[in-house]
Formats: sequence, C-alpha cells, structure tokens
Amino acid sequence: PVPNFPEPLLDSDSARTVACRPDLFKIVTPINVDRFQALLADHPNQMFVDSVCRALREGFWPWADVPDDSYPSINDNSMHTCKKSDIQLAFIEEQLQEEIRLGRVSESFGEDLLPGMYSVPMHTVPKPNSDKLRLVVDHTAGDFSLNSMIDSDSIKGTKLDGLHSLGASL
Repeated sequence: PVPNFPEPLLDSDSARTVACRPDLFKIVTPINVDRFQALLADHPNQMFVDSVCRALREGFWPWADVPDDSYPSINDNSMHTCKKSDIQLAFIEEQLQEEIRLGRVSESFGEDLLPGMYSVPMHTVPKPNSDKLRLVVDHTAGDFSLNSMIDSDSIKGTKLDGLHSLGASL
C-alpha cells in the first residue's frame, strides 16, 4: 500500500495547522477518484487500490519522516538565497501567480508562517540554450531543510521525475 500520514505526526503542529486551515492544503488532481476507484473494483489488490485512492483524496506522504526535537516548529528559510534582479523577481512572481491560478500553491495567508510550516528559498537559473528562466525551489538549503527530514537510504536510486518513476518506487 501507499504510505499513510505518519502516525507520530498526528499530534503535531503540522497536523493541527492542516486541520485548522484546510484551505491552504488543497489536494488537486485531474483524476476523478470515485470513478477511478469504481473502475478498479475488481482489482486483485484492493488494499493497494484503497491506499492509492485515499492518497489521491488526502495527499501522498512517501518517505515522510518525523524530525527530531532539534527541528523548530516554524522555519522561514526563504531568505537563504542569492540576490535577484528585477527580471528574476518578476519571473518568480509570475510563476507563483500561475501556480496559485492552477490551485497548486495557496494564496497568501499573511506574512507569518503558521505552526508546523517551513518555507524554502526560490531562485532562477537560465534554461539551457535559451534566454528564458527556470524556477528553482531549493528543498536542500539551510540547517532544517525539507530534504533533511527524508532518510536518504530510503530513497536511494529513486528518480522523482514523474508518476511512472514514483509509482515504481512505491
């Protein structure tokens, strides 16, 4: 089955924030989950089907781990980045607005992070053989990075480049 929400996180600042502000944590998928589940009613591994459908409704938690007590409840790492030009700042803002429009990023909820939230630095790099930019969201920067909460041994060899590679890894 697809991993569920980590039990040790059930009583955490993160879980309480998600419960209090579901508007900030929408699950967006083009899949009609009820129809998908109905089509798989005769699948021989119903435990797997149920876990995938639950994850499509509630969110996926692959390789989620509970940080030790040294990790803060709130970590604003967004300033851990390089200086940006006006063009880069405008590009980042355009990309964020597009992600908000598509429902993949929450609209602003104020200047302060809520309990259990971490922010990450964003910057740009030039696209190869082009004068266009590519957005980089750095999950490895800082002492309490998001990636530092994932056991590297548990994902060795995994390519997270799309649904096919993710599915094969699960």
